[in-house]
Amino acid sequence: MIFLRSLPRTFRYLEWIFITVHFGVWLSRPEDSLPTLLGFYGILFVLGWLFPCERPYWQRFSYIVLGLTITVWARRVGIDLGLFLFFYISKSYFLLNRRMTIIITAFTAMPWVISEYFAEVERAKSSLEIASVSGVNSDNSLNIMISTLAVYTAASFFVIMFNSMLIAEQKSRQRVEELSEQVETLAATLERTRIAREIHDSLGHTLTDLDIQLAVAQQLRFRNLEQAFQAVDTAKILAGQCIEDVSQALARMRQSDFDLNQALTALMEQVRHNSALQVEWQVNLPKLSVHKSYQIYCIVKEGMVNVQKHAHASQVNFCGRLTSEGIVLNIKDNGVGFDPEKLHIGFGIQGMVERVQLLGGKLELKTALAQGTQIQVRLPL
Repeated sequence: MIFLRSLPRTFRYLEWIFITVHFGVWLSRPEDSLPTLLGFYGILFVLGWLFPCERPYWQRFSYIVLGLTITVWARRVGIDLGLFLFFYISKSYFLLNRRMTIIITAFTAMPWVISEYFAEVERAKSSLEIASVSGVNSDNSLNIMISTLAVYTAASFFVIMFNSMLIAEQKSRQRVEELSEQVETLAATLERTRIAREIHDSLGHTLTDLDIQLAVAQQLRFRNLEQAFQAVDTAKILAGQCIEDVSQALARMRQSDFDLNQALTALMEQVRHNSALQVEWQVNLPKLSVHKSYQIYCIVKEGMVNVQKHAHASQVNFCGRLTSEGIVLNIKDNGVGFDPEKLHIGFGIQGMVERVQLLGGKLELKTALAQGTQIQVRLPL
């Protein structure tokens, strides 16, 4: 994650800025020993540079403990580097985990309160606020400890909750990015599937027939030129039909005012004209979106092509109507039928099933040997 990779640099700059500001404040009123102060600065500077985010767990744990110890000890000798305490509590959330951060925060509370108390006693002595050697009376001691503990608890709670929200936000962003990549992959897959369907619907069957005719012409060219030429002529017609099918498919895909009833009627007339089938149809469908209309058209077309290729039927009936439950499509032929248990779902049937599922509908196939086949599709509005 980019955020985690940028953490070391962020913490490093914050710590170095704080060291610079702290040293500037010290120059305005030099109360602490300069060598001691520079020693703590040097240690914290090095620790800021060494951010062990990819180190073993024990090294990360030792790093946090060392940073907290240095900060507490600095306060014990009178150098206030309290902000580093919360830097390292924050670091522990990223380097360790939430549970260990809470444990470390709890165990650090008492040493920090004691160090703050002794630092306050030393400050009181140096400013001559009290004359007693014992420093601060018992009431003041209790007040100092309670107030220090309250501030420490509130600040630690804020740091932990802030880091928790930060991590949650980053995980959400990462999840969004992953989902976005999945959507792009799915979109590409759906587009490939759609193109495959279009190629199959427009060219698949015609190209198969074209290949057969060319193979016949190739075999007969030295034995029967007349039949070979007839096969070539048929192949030429099929090639023209391929071009026409592609043009019609592209026109339908681009058409913004696609009339489903008109397109289905034209399809039935084309099937009746190009085959020996007796075709009867009834079409009364409502106006739908272009996408849904085109999918329904392709479902019906694939069903009619299957009847022409496999049913060996003399009659086919198609009915498309609107019911109270949605759209119902029926394609029924009087062909040879087949055994449903031995059904091999070719790309044609598979394409129909995929399109029906895409529209949230159901496809039911009823058939038996020598009893014809009925395909019923139910689609919600």
